[in-house]
Amino acid sequence: MIRLHKNPQDKDWIGSGPEFYKKGSFHNKLGMWLMWIFYGIVIVQVINALTIIPFFPITFTILSGLWFIWYVAWKASQEVEDGRE
Repeated sequence: MIRLHKNPQDKDWIGSGPEFYKKGSFHNKLGMWLMWIFYGIVIVQVINALTIIPFFPITFTILSGLWFIWYVAWKASQEVEDGRE
């Protein structure tokens, strides 16, 4: 029979999940640093694409997509503030 999960009594069991999460732990700090480095690289790539690509429809499409993402987030935050969740 194939077991889909391990029990805490098993010798090779490694604790994970919300009850083992430690806020501010090294694992958490490393993950946050990697996430923000990734976000920075993506932002630099988008800015680079907007400045290097001379073909207007591509730049317009990228800017339209970014504006749409901003607009949806703005409208959602307005609904939360108004209590219309």
